[in-house]
Amino acid sequence: MMKTFLKTLIALLSFVTITNLETRAESVDIPPILGNKVTNLKTWQFAKAYPEMWTTVTIPHSCNAIDGHSARYYRGKAYYRKVLNLSEAQVAHPLYLLFEGAAQAATISVNGKLLCTHKGGYTPFVVSLKGAVKPGENELMVMCDNHEDLELIPVSSDFNKNNGLHNPAYLLEMNEVYASPVNYGLYRMHVSTPEVTDRKALTLIQSLIQNDSDQPQKVNMLLTLRDTNGKVCYSHKEKVVLKANESLDYQKKFTLAKPHLWNGIANPYLYTVCLDITNANGKTLDKIETTVGYRFYHVDAEKGFFLNGHPYPLRGVSMHQDWEQCASAVSAAQFDQDYAIVGELGANFLRLAHYPHNDYAFKKCDQMGIIVQTEIPWVNVCGVNATPAYFENIHQQMKEMITNLYNHPSIMFWGMWNELDEWGNNNRFQGRIDEDRIVKESASLYNFAKSLDPYRLVGMTDCSNFERKGYTSLKGDYYSENRYNGWYYHDFLDFTKEMTSDHQKMGVLNVSEYGVGINPFCHSLDPLKTTKRGTGGSRHDEEFGNLLHESHVRQILKMPFINFTSLWVMFDFPVADRFEGYMDTDDGVHFTESEYRKFTNDKGLVTRDRKTKKDVFYLYKSLWNHKATTVYITSRRFSKRPANIPVEIKVYSNAKSLTLYQNGKEVETLNGSGEETGVIWNFKPIKFADAKDTFKVVAGDGTSDEVTLQAF
Repeated sequence: MMKTFLKTLIALLSFVTITNLETRAESVDIPPILGNKVTNLKTWQFAKAYPEMWTTVTIPHSCNAIDGHSARYYRGKAYYRKVLNLSEAQVAHPLYLLFEGAAQAATISVNGKLLCTHKGGYTPFVVSLKGAVKPGENELMVMCDNHEDLELIPVSSDFNKNNGLHNPAYLLEMNEVYASPVNYGLYRMHVSTPEVTDRKALTLIQSLIQNDSDQPQKVNMLLTLRDTNGKVCYSHKEKVVLKANESLDYQKKFTLAKPHLWNGIANPYLYTVCLDITNANGKTLDKIETTVGYRFYHVDAEKGFFLNGHPYPLRGVSMHQDWEQCASAVSAAQFDQDYAIVGELGANFLRLAHYPHNDYAFKKCDQMGIIVQTEIPWVNVCGVNATPAYFENIHQQMKEMITNLYNHPSIMFWGMWNELDEWGNNNRFQGRIDEDRIVKESASLYNFAKSLDPYRLVGMTDCSNFERKGYTSLKGDYYSENRYNGWYYHDFLDFTKEMTSDHQKMGVLNVSEYGVGINPFCHSLDPLKTTKRGTGGSRHDEEFGNLLHESHVRQILKMPFINFTSLWVMFDFPVADRFEGYMDTDDGVHFTESEYRKFTNDKGLVTRDRKTKKDVFYLYKSLWNHKATTVYITSRRFSKRPANIPVEIKVYSNAKSLTLYQNGKEVETLNGSGEETGVIWNFKPIKFADAKDTFKVVAGDGTSDEVTLQAF
């Protein structure tokens, strides 16, 4: 099989005239890693399959950027090629390739020689170029493959499994003495905070220092901790002798008195840790740096989540790494835009589902004070025919997730799996569900994760109310449940009953998903009757989504034992298997069929193109964003209404009072919403005055919103 692959590569290389794709000193936009020299490998030649001609692409890149939003998307092999033009001096030094994400499996070759096969599309990995490159041109070939693979997670998923170099890639050039990129992840250093209080913080620094020369090396190690203003809070310098061709496991503990705590969205304070390695003459050999946030937290089965000793209910959303016409190949600028919307929403928690997102996303969370659960893509499948290699891949991806994302203070929860239930297990994959194996392997994975990181919480996400055999004995620090009461099954109010029962069974409980399909361009005066609920329904009235979320918000307020809630989902995203929510109407009578809204999970608060924030976005903004006054009139895109039916003006607002005007004339003032959330306001129904009326709502501080509705 190896010979066949190499023959294919040789055929590809001989088929196409090789252009001079030199590695240039491209600027590193946002490097995750510091070294002697880091080159951002942005530009590649790409071919989806032999004998296609090569085209120039810029990574992040996925060949599913367009076809992912369709009934079928490409699943197969795709090739990325780049020529590295290296000098003799470069070849004489240690060289590594760093891939932040190559989906779903990747094979790396240089000059026709196979260097590495990596199975896992979302976690970073490095490849040593030692002995594989020469002075002059070196052809680098990456084959990405998103074929279905029963020994690679995710096997089955309610999201597309994209192909490609959908995260950045770098060439790392080291001096002969350097901090290894192999052992401690992206930042080549782990910073642990095993003990933190208001009075002091214990810090543990770990790094592997490598001497790749044939001679012993005397080096100086300078460790510093600086505050946000650059002031040195701690420093330690020592001389170290490194044996030839050996490594040193560098470890240093120190205590910081009265640390400035990383305190969530109120004050996400970050220190900077830096380790400088210099030779006897003071020349810098390497420098590694990362941020650290000092915080302490715990979960409570009855009282919920605590941050730095204070109750801190975690309320937020789940997110995918996805953008229109990009798929999972999201740029830093697009991450910035998404997290600005999250900031506007006011969420203090994110579940970054269903796989580790790019490192830059966690940097944003660190800086914004958003607490995070991230998880490996062990989704749906664990059948009686699962092989040992399947569980080895699960452990591998857990190790890579924790190792690379270890330093981010925003991460407090590591997730093991999502929805291992009967519906994802069938003869197409690994046979019927194996509950005994799930319980056994979950315990093994939990122990493994805690050995890698004893300081964070490890748990899982269920969808069965923990009713499957043995699930009440699952080993974890927390237990999360996905519930879609009132959408896929049961009624809105069954949510409280089921969550209360799960709490009694499991103890520390979260709501990891709840939600409803919402098409913001489909409307109804009687959504409880007209909405087509569940998978495959063509009509997803926005008003139905409002009612469901309002109900769930009220119920969550009465369940203080819930540690975190993450509604599903922040942004609509493509799913090839979904054909629903595609009927549009602005009057509830006349309909058009939207091609754009097909093959989409439309449970987002915001549309995939980021152009439309649905009504419920403002429900949650009113609840969570305390820095701004929100006044938002719902059903604004329901622009045509029956003339003989009075208009019901509903407003989402965190104001203290609201006044309604019709065509400039004051109609009614409300001093308080009159219901338990404090943000859902309903004015008395009002008749149309003209064929087209303008309704304006003004808060006490002058914040306002208005809509124009047409009578027919």
